[in-house]
Amino acid sequence: MGMLQNLAMGFGIALTPLNLFWIVLGQLVGVSVGILPGINASMAVAILLPLTFGMTPVSSLLLLAGIYMGTMFGGSITSILLRVPGTSTAAVIALDGYEMTRKGRAGLALGITAIGSWIAGTFSVMVLMSIGPWLSSVALAFGPPEYFALIFLGLTMITSLGSGSLVKGLIAGAFGLLLGTIGMDPGAGISRFTFGILGLDNGISFIAVLIGMFAVSQSLMNLERHFSHLFYKGKMTGLLPNWNEFKESFGSIIRGSVLGTFIGMLPGAGATASAFMSYSIEARISKHPEQVGKGDISCVAGPGSADNSAAGGALVPLLSLGIPGSETTAVLLGALMIHGIRPGPLLFSQHTDLVWALIASLYLANCLGLILATGGIKPLTQILRLPTPILSAFILVMSVVGAYSISNSMIEVWTVVIFGVIGYLMKRLDIPVAPVILALVLGPMAEKSFRQALFMSDGSVIIFFTRPITVTMLILSFISLFLPFILSRFKPRVLPQPKQADES
Repeated sequence: MGMLQNLAMGFGIALTPLNLFWIVLGQLVGVSVGILPGINASMAVAILLPLTFGMTPVSSLLLLAGIYMGTMFGGSITSILLRVPGTSTAAVIALDGYEMTRKGRAGLALGITAIGSWIAGTFSVMVLMSIGPWLSSVALAFGPPEYFALIFLGLTMITSLGSGSLVKGLIAGAFGLLLGTIGMDPGAGISRFTFGILGLDNGISFIAVLIGMFAVSQSLMNLERHFSHLFYKGKMTGLLPNWNEFKESFGSIIRGSVLGTFIGMLPGAGATASAFMSYSIEARISKHPEQVGKGDISCVAGPGSADNSAAGGALVPLLSLGIPGSETTAVLLGALMIHGIRPGPLLFSQHTDLVWALIASLYLANCLGLILATGGIKPLTQILRLPTPILSAFILVMSVVGAYSISNSMIEVWTVVIFGVIGYLMKRLDIPVAPVILALVLGPMAEKSFRQALFMSDGSVIIFFTRPITVTMLILSFISLFLPFILSRFKPRVLPQPKQADES
């Protein structure tokens, strides 16, 4: 079946009334979550993940993917209006976006970001449906040694998730690998590190750890901060740019789209890195360097496009190789595994309907995002009036309910509480939590592939150094350890958050 036929089939599934409802709901939740400071896409997906247990795999994935894509634009709203980034990916947009707000051009900044996000998101989806099947067909030739090398590559790239410190990333990753060893030994069939707790024989619940380290820990962080709930009250005019403004921004949008897509395809790089790199490029090649940092529209359009295209790009390694490209795709990996679906080379052939329904839903989500951005910005910003304590209490209650619903057991609830505290302490110590989650998912997979490879070679590790693909991936694994240092060179100055937002 050709690409166009597959895409038509995907649209047929995605446009059914129920699935379309989940896509729209996901977009609404995603944009709303992006607006709220301190809550990101991975946190929202983690909270809502238990609620999808009774849904079909297609419906649950469309809902979670809608949240994922919607958050990308939602985070830019508070960055532009308040200079308070709703998400980490939107932090750099605040540099020039808020300056445009102070000059009475908030509507233009939001409009060009929305248009750029739509163009970038569409481009990344086109890359996904073009490259994804090809990568899957190449990966079908993989054996256990190649799978181990591939997963090992993903494990080394976790040092780039959430922190520029190699040491802190490795500490977090090692902790996740340690958690992955708890439970039944896949080879010997005996319990490991369970300390006699029967509920741990199947291992620590990935979902419970995820909810605790993302949702609970961030709620605790929010409770000790004071977020300003003052929002832009000026007249919101000119959401759509005129022809000259669009022409001025078009090059930045295209550069951001291409850069974000391919940076997003690198497991561990993520949308934040692509947004900062895009800003750095636009600042260097700007035709009006004196306007950089003072309301340059190109420095808003470029990063706004880059973070959205990176979201789509991160799905390429997830669906094709089974390696998450970002925090949220790590959560989506867990969602697929809950429904008995393992992302990887066989996904495009064994679950063709699911993959192409997802691709079609991303097209629809981009269009819905543009409609929400141009028609629903003012109503959506009203959610900023919600006090932080009330919002955090609601998230904590939802986290506990969601944890208990995993298996109707208090073990998951205690797991959420314990790892919520651990995640809080890690955030206070500036240790990234994303590598813990990714290592917890990839660790057992790496162990299984490693053992299978040793069985093939009668216990000899030489098998990992006699296959060209395996050797290449192992070399890339060691190179990837230095990725945080490379990316840190593109980060501009740290943006301080003012106590009070100015009004235009």
